[in-house]
Amino acid sequence: MSNQVDEVMLAIRETNALGIADPVKESLVRDLQPIADRLICYTVLADEYKCVDEETAKRGAESCKLIAADTKAVKDQEVLSKITDGLHKLHRTWTGIRKQFLDPLETSRKAIKDKVNVWQTEVERIAEAKRVKLQAEIDAKARNEQAALAAKAEKVKTPEKKEQYREQAAAVIAPTVVVQAPKSGMKFQTRWKVKTLDVGEFLKAAADNPMLVGYVEIKQPALERSKAANPALELPGVSFHKVRV
Repeated sequence: MSNQVDEVMLAIRETNALGIADPVKESLVRDLQPIADRLICYTVLADEYKCVDEETAKRGAESCKLIAADTKAVKDQEVLSKITDGLHKLHRTWTGIRKQFLDPLETSRKAIKDKVNVWQTEVERIAEAKRVKLQAEIDAKARNEQAALAAKAEKVKTPEKKEQYREQAAAVIAPTVVVQAPKSGMKFQTRWKVKTLDVGEFLKAAADNPMLVGYVEIKQPALERSKAANPALELPGVSFHKVRV
């Protein structure tokens, strides 16, 4: 049996071990039911509460302390913590098992696809070079034919003959050459990628062209962290203010 399948069997045993016994359920209900009963009261209080003076402000602060205490009780409830911790570990276990299968599969597929891509790119390059060469030869042949007809038009004396040769010269059109490259049958996607980026040049252009501003990302959280680290920080185009949270 492979290591991956061994991991699957172990994870199944760990998952089955998560059966919740009745005493555990009773513990959860005992600790969480009172808090569940208070949730509607907190919701109504939050909807109807108005802070208009010092007394109501203090009452709001006391309410927040009660809510914070219940929040801590839920987070610290031993059984609930063990269950969520166990589920979290199982989630990591199962995602890890899936990764043990998917990573080598994707690595193998990508390695093969990359080699096919190199071959496909090369045969397409060769086909294009051949097409350009053949097109140049056909274009040259057409130009020579046009030049020969134009020369004949210059030599003849009658206007009708001149016009006939000129029309024939104008009708000479080189056909478009198509050279098909071999196909692997592999499906590829094409995407545009940025090849080079001169940030300074782009920002200069954005200063004069509002359409380019949308491509510039200003990281406000980074600005706020810098201001918190250095309260004296001032930056052009940026104003800071303190807010209570």
